[in-house]
Amino acid sequence: MQICAVIPTHNHHTVLADVVAAVRASDLAVIIVDDGSDHIARDSIARLHDPDNGVTVQRLDENCGKGIAVMTGFATAQRHGYTHALQVDADGQHDLARIPDMLRAARANPNAVITGKPVYDDSIPAGRKFGRWITHFWVWVETLSLHIRDSMCGFRIYPIDASLLVWQREGVGAKMDFDTEIMVRLYWRGVDVVHIPVEVIYPEGNISNFRMWDDNVLITLMHIRLVLGMIARLPGFVLQGGHWQPARPGQTHQMQAQSRTQTRTQPHFSLQSDTSPAQHWADIDERGMYWGMRFLGMVYKAGGRYLCLAAMLPVIVYFFLTGETARKASRKYLRKMARANGTPPPRWRDSFAHFWRFGEAALDKIAGWSGEMKMDDVILPDGHDGIFSYIPKDRAIVLLVSHFGNIEIIRALASRDRDFRVNVLLHQKNAARFGKVLKKLAPESQVNLIEVSEIGPDTAIMLSQKVEQGEWVVIAADRVAIGARDKTVMVPFLGDPAPLPQGPFILAHLLGCPVYMTAAWRTNGRFEIAWEKLTDRMVLPRGKRIEAITDYATQYMAWLEQHVRAHPLQWYNFFDFWARPRDKNDQQ
Repeated sequence: MQICAVIPTHNHHTVLADVVAAVRASDLAVIIVDDGSDHIARDSIARLHDPDNGVTVQRLDENCGKGIAVMTGFATAQRHGYTHALQVDADGQHDLARIPDMLRAARANPNAVITGKPVYDDSIPAGRKFGRWITHFWVWVETLSLHIRDSMCGFRIYPIDASLLVWQREGVGAKMDFDTEIMVRLYWRGVDVVHIPVEVIYPEGNISNFRMWDDNVLITLMHIRLVLGMIARLPGFVLQGGHWQPARPGQTHQMQAQSRTQTRTQPHFSLQSDTSPAQHWADIDERGMYWGMRFLGMVYKAGGRYLCLAAMLPVIVYFFLTGETARKASRKYLRKMARANGTPPPRWRDSFAHFWRFGEAALDKIAGWSGEMKMDDVILPDGHDGIFSYIPKDRAIVLLVSHFGNIEIIRALASRDRDFRVNVLLHQKNAARFGKVLKKLAPESQVNLIEVSEIGPDTAIMLSQKVEQGEWVVIAADRVAIGARDKTVMVPFLGDPAPLPQGPFILAHLLGCPVYMTAAWRTNGRFEIAWEKLTDRMVLPRGKRIEAITDYATQYMAWLEQHVRAHPLQWYNFFDFWARPRDKNDQQ
């Protein structure tokens, strides 16, 4: 690692010699970039040129702005073989005694930006302090993170190659919008930010180059650019699990090569092909689930439903265009539904509407778990005024649910009672993710998420204890677990046989409690709930178990189909539902 210092200046010259001396005390070569200073300052700055003692002065004939001056210095440093640059403002506001700490942090984190985190005394103008907090807020929005604690400090160590690459390929603000914009854009590229507390003062008589009107307009336009850039990158952020293009092995060397040759290759995402036939639903990763739901929760709380829908639009468009497996499954399902209902064949816009409804369902989950959903928003069956007026809360039951509508509404409403617990069986890959989301949105929730890949004796014993305590057990009856692909029954759905798992019915038999079929769906701005008892006790006679399971499964799917046909766009199984499951030993 080779580090030098770059000091941009425009008319700051009274303390510049002291700044240079403090930097040289750390044995750093200094590149001063005079950004078109007036003649008095120009002459004073020029006198500091002393290459034999490690100080070089480079002059720009016109005032181009801080961004141009810094990048000019970086380009000069790169030509001389430097890999990192300590950028120091020339006005003497920063405590340069922290330079050794900055250098140690840079050597420990060579791929990061090391930035000062200002610690102000009483000399900071109130207006300047308020303005900085406004920028902090917008940077948190633009990065979907609170990690960057200060984006305006002019005391940093940059990785030169990564910085020049951003400048060449994306462009960065040239004036007072430079410091914030380059930090956000580097952060989007996976460059970490390390903060070092630095005392900052505003000495009397200090010259400010800040232009109140012009620079505030520039900063406003910068934030508009960055917010739009965040929205454009949001699908990639969700796809990569809440990371902005995380660094990969060799990525730094790739940045160096691109920056030094100034090539302009187009950025891309590496997407695993998802077009294999009969792909198991669990192998189709619910992409970016945690960060996607977390982001929706933040936006929902900040701006409500309509702002959230606006933020979701580019994400849904992205997944519709890139999710070939889901898109094909949607079209296949909608064609079957059209034949069953006697309606015209679906078009691509019907499939997109299907994706959009799925996005709305995700938003409704947020509303339900955040406490925004009220009982007035729910239409209960048979004139009941509450869930527990139909099913006593001290009575254990098994609820068979599906990926139709939004069953989260029932779970969320039922779990608000602190004396009542709901146990939900989830596929093991998704349980941890959903649990993290739920903890953020509803920390008081009484829902117990249980990770399973298949239902075995251990699961049954554990759930028997829950039933003895009068708790509910919720399990999806419409998806075959990845470890139970050979344990299915075929039942009719929309005119063709479809595989259903045996596991939920065997579990209900072992638990020996009443079994209910339940669904909830959006209709005219409210949620309608339907439930019906399948049986008081599921009986699976020895020797006729498969026949009995098939009979129960057929009853369940017949009940479910009538609701799905009435609300076809609220069916959220985006895989080939009718494909016969492969054996668990089959190779993908």
